[in-house]
Amino acid sequence: MTESSTTKVRKFSGISPVWIVPLLALAVALWMVWQDTRGTGPTITVAVGDAEGIEAGKTQVKVRNVDVGQVTEVRLSEDFSSAVIEVAMNEGTERMLNPETRIWVVKPRIGRQGISGLGTLLSGAYIRLQPGDSKEQQSHFKALEQPPVTSQETPGRRLNLTSEGQTSVTVGDSVQYQGFTVGQVEQSEFQVDERQTRYQIFVKAPYDELITENTRFWLQRGVSIQWNSQGLDLALGSIESLLGASVTFGVPEGQPRGDKLTSEQEFELFESLEEAKQQGYIHGIDYVVLLDESIAGLEKGAPVQFKGVRVGTVREVPLRWFPENGDEAPLKRIPILIRFEPERLRGLVADTDIENWERRLPELFKQGLRANIRASNLLTNTLFVDVRFYPNAGEKSGDDIFAGYPVMPAMASDFTRLEEKLTALLDKFNQLPLEQGLNDFSAAMSSVDSTARKLDSVSESLAAIVEQPQMKQLPQLLQQNLIQLKELTGSFNEGSPTRQQLNQTLTEIEQLSRELKPVIELLQEQPNSLIFSPSIEPDPEPKAYE
Repeated sequence: MTESSTTKVRKFSGISPVWIVPLLALAVALWMVWQDTRGTGPTITVAVGDAEGIEAGKTQVKVRNVDVGQVTEVRLSEDFSSAVIEVAMNEGTERMLNPETRIWVVKPRIGRQGISGLGTLLSGAYIRLQPGDSKEQQSHFKALEQPPVTSQETPGRRLNLTSEGQTSVTVGDSVQYQGFTVGQVEQSEFQVDERQTRYQIFVKAPYDELITENTRFWLQRGVSIQWNSQGLDLALGSIESLLGASVTFGVPEGQPRGDKLTSEQEFELFESLEEAKQQGYIHGIDYVVLLDESIAGLEKGAPVQFKGVRVGTVREVPLRWFPENGDEAPLKRIPILIRFEPERLRGLVADTDIENWERRLPELFKQGLRANIRASNLLTNTLFVDVRFYPNAGEKSGDDIFAGYPVMPAMASDFTRLEEKLTALLDKFNQLPLEQGLNDFSAAMSSVDSTARKLDSVSESLAAIVEQPQMKQLPQLLQQNLIQLKELTGSFNEGSPTRQQLNQTLTEIEQLSRELKPVIELLQEQPNSLIFSPSIEPDPEPKAYE
């Protein structure tokens, strides 16, 4: 076989055209996946209490009404305590997601701020996201139960307030300064461990510059009624406070403004302006006052006054000092704790230093400074502690220390002393023989009653006599007799004949009586002289003295 006749076969090593179509389809799919993934961002989860209105593949996540994500899945948490929403965020949203980010569900709501979310009645609920400023990334969030009151971008300052009393402040209530609304209450939470209510408020700029270290916060209710020493105090707040309560702040009168806040500071929320004023004096000297009288009407926070000027505050009524066995008899004396606050005397005395007053007060006690309780208002029976000098107080007696506190000597109040005097007077009155006196008085009244009945009988008899016809003629008869008597007496006037005849007759009668006098004397001595001759005794002869 020759070389020319030999046939050579060569193998083709390239890609078969059959594979071109699958490879092209794969490239297109990869390009589509790349395009799809290029427009997506991180995936986050949001825990909500109720997923009402939230639908996977439909509910949007918005920032300033711009779509930044979409809900991809809605499921229950592992412990079934909440719903978990999985959200696919758009590309470039990573900077929004940090610990300061706030998320909530927008839906129709009716509250103190009005009606919100009406647009969702047609479009459905959506998730609102408020970006935070932190640089730390976060992918798991818990949705807010209520929308935030203030936007995160609003300039101002957020503060924390605490209250141990029963307040009526809710989220959305206003924060006011001298009647102007300058902020709002953002959060309200009761802390079980500390047994107090914690509030977060926001004060808008530039009003946040008004807050200093000496600023006090208090409640401003729509209608405030308070009894004080002057009587009834009625105060009306703003229209907003009439619907609820508002938080008001300021620096109490008479106190320095203080420095501006340089760091986060927590403030106390007081029940009233008066309480905020009094709590401004935080430094003082604590004393125990032991009282032997009732403390009904004396409450914590009552003033301590000296000649009408407030110098302190009642801190505890009564002081619970938990005595041990063998101590003073229980409730023999009621202890109360007061605080003497020299700062209240600023402008009235030259020195308000507490250490100097700690040395000065014992000397004043020796001079007769005593404490007692007095009534500030008789209508409400509210009491306060009155401190004054008593020249006749005597030396201080009793313990100098009680329950770890120095003792301020006390004296019974004026009312108590008056009560003691009245009691002593009543005791003396009870010792009087009132029963015997009442019996005698009763007997006398019985005699008077009997006499009165007799007088009534006589009066009736006289009335019967007066009513007789003869008595009616008595005045005429008396008049006639008087006329006759006048005529008769007129006939005996000097020089009248009747008067001369009467004088002559009287003269003859006098002469006859002189003549008959010897005969009468004889008859008295010798009654038989009218029958027998009278015997005449010789005259007696005088004899010589033997």
